[in-house]
Amino acid sequence: MTRNESALITDVDQSITALLGWRADQLIGTPSTTLIHPNDQASAVGAWIAMVNAPGSTRTWRGRYRTLEGGWRWVEAINTNQLDDPDNPGVYTLMQPARADFVSVQEELRAREELLTRLSDVLPDGIFQVDADQRVLSTNGRLHQILGAPPSGDLASQFAVILEEDQVRLRGAIDAVLSGVDVDNLELRFGVRVPHPEFSSTRVCQVSLRPLTDGADSVTGAIGSLSDVTDRVELRRELELRASTDSLTGCLNRGATFELLDQALRSEVNSSAGVAAIFVDLDGFKSINDVYGHAAGDKALMAASDKIRSALRTNDVVGRLGGDEFLVVCPGISSAEEGIAVAERIGTSLSGPVPTADGEITLKASVGFTWTTSQDESPDALVARADAAMYQSKMTGNGSVVHVPMAESSHR
Repeated sequence: MTRNESALITDVDQSITALLGWRADQLIGTPSTTLIHPNDQASAVGAWIAMVNAPGSTRTWRGRYRTLEGGWRWVEAINTNQLDDPDNPGVYTLMQPARADFVSVQEELRAREELLTRLSDVLPDGIFQVDADQRVLSTNGRLHQILGAPPSGDLASQFAVILEEDQVRLRGAIDAVLSGVDVDNLELRFGVRVPHPEFSSTRVCQVSLRPLTDGADSVTGAIGSLSDVTDRVELRRELELRASTDSLTGCLNRGATFELLDQALRSEVNSSAGVAAIFVDLDGFKSINDVYGHAAGDKALMAASDKIRSALRTNDVVGRLGGDEFLVVCPGISSAEEGIAVAERIGTSLSGPVPTADGEITLKASVGFTWTTSQDESPDALVARADAAMYQSKMTGNGSVVHVPMAESSHR
């Protein structure tokens, strides 16, 4: 077979019929690439370019050619570059059936490749492969379904839907796996692109990566799996919320309140600001339950928690310690006066009526305040002072806020 520089067949002898079934006149003027199996196109083009760029060179390529019946046959093509011959320029090809052992190996590889491709297509996870230069070599359809993004040859472009604040973590994971380190269960947030932006949402995917190596154990790339774990993450958050929240009032429960207070105390290290604890106890709550019933008492507690929240600053948090007792944690308090102002707003908010089915319930509360700038203060000690201050407030009977400074030590 003779071809020009563009791989157009210019001449072929009659023995092509025995090899592929074609007559010579059927092939002359045909680009040889149209006869090559789609999966062998890349290797054929690469071998052709390397050969035509080396005048006088001879290169061997093996691949599948289409037969007249529509099937495929493995052939070995020995190509000699004589394009610089002034009299008869061209690429001269000796084509013959590929050796049986080569065909057997190639068919086994093809079968394995098809198996892996079919397997990746039925997996519920997205699969992707990258080389050492972070070029995307392959993906499955599920990856694009999850991300809502079309295929891309560049890793950064393929994962552009990952939120910007999580991109650094993704890049760190890729760098790690390309240095030979396994990456497991990395959670990343990504935006779902839909035609109507008002319905767009943020979802969560989980990515795991494994390095791919050559025979010398050098990392040549990586393979990764990606799954949409949004529902699982939301369930986890819901369970965490239930575990830390009082079901009646929506406030933090006792354990979560003390944990938050401990975190606030530790986070104020090397800061001029302090942490305040405001202890709130509803006055006469037992009589509300006795006179109006527990349903009215529950309504009073829910109303009290809402009123307390309405009096707080942005970063303040209220927890229910149990019964009719609430504790407000106020980080970033720069002075006792600032904290007392918050406590007084809480006391004022709780001095009002709450409508029930049987009439109005009048709320009233005793409020105790204390604060600290010491990193050595324990949550128990701070709450004990706030509790003592609340008790003193209750003794006054006028609903005024009582402040127990850090130097004092008052207990019931």
